Amino acid sequence: MLCVKCNRNPAEVSVSGKLLCKQCARNEIIKRIRRELSETRFLNREDKVILIYPDFYENVANLIKNIILKICKDCKLDFEETKVEFKSMEINYDLWRFFTNIMKLDANKIILPFTADFFLSYMIYSISTSNYGFLSYYGLTSIFNQKIFFIPLYNTPLKELKGFNEITGELNTNDPLLNEILKWSSMEFSDNEIFHTFENSLIVFKNNRCKICGAYIKSAEYCEYCLRSFSH
Repeated sequence: MLCVKCNRNPAEVSVSGKLLCKQCARNEIIKRIRRELSETRFLNREDKVILIYPDFYENVANLIKNIILKICKDCKLDFEETKVEFKSMEINYDLWRFFTNIMKLDANKIILPFTADFFLSYMIYSISTSNYGFLSYYGLTSIFNQKIFFIPLYNTPLKELKGFNEITGELNTNDPLLNEILKWSSMEFSDNEIFHTFENSLIVFKNNRCKICGAYIKSAEYCEYCLRSFSH
């Protein structure tokens, strides 16, 4: 089958329901990020920006960096990147460490690499554990504690990035349960459409947020991890 966009090359990647060749798939993702940057006005000239990412998102983070720096080649950005190891085998603890570290950064514009398949799987994980924690950061942009977060691939699953040679393998979060859910959702939702449409389901999880890390909490002012940190 030929690419529905150029009608020349073999279709290999499904992007938003369209079967595309690798070149057209890459172009679609780049256009998507360019449009998001334009619509949100997230970046200004000479901004200080930090791309911070879990170790299992290193390939995706490098891709985001390359695309943004190409789009904003004349912006003279002060662009930094930081990798954080996720090794506790408990995703919520690692995310807590991740976001508390972000709150200590001196930059107020933060780029995150999370993809739609991660958010969907984490939502299922959160339901199974009754802890909706860091679903609070889902979305293209959000603001918490004077930090502006930009997640350009929040509604793009990893499979839609397969047109880029940088993207290989699957996500390995070190949390056994979340890894199983990621594998299951990849097989169960092979047409990718669910990854663009589950956003409305997240409304039911909205709640108060921890004053320090921004996680959803059911009561009080702080999440369980921040409360534990006070006692050490």
